[in-house]
Amino acid sequence: MGKRVLYVGGLSDSVSDCNLRDLFSTFGLVAQAHVVRHKHSAKSAGYGFVEMASGEQALEAVVALEGTQYDGTCLRLYVTSYLSS
Repeated sequence: MGKRVLYVGGLSDSVSDCNLRDLFSTFGLVAQAHVVRHKHSAKSAGYGFVEMASGEQALEAVVALEGTQYDGTCLRLYVTSYLSS
């Protein structure tokens, strides 16, 4: 199974790309983590994307983190796509 890209919603304004990478790295290799920011204010848009090295790691992260509290907010996760390895 190839890499998986996860949508991560419910992020607080203070969460950075590094925070997101650290959160997901407990479930495996994070190929990329990105918090989407508003163009003019650079404030977090409240969501981001994480690319995990394997589908198994991505699914493990979704099962473990969906609905949990992180930095004062409730996380919402789902798989957005597969990427061939």
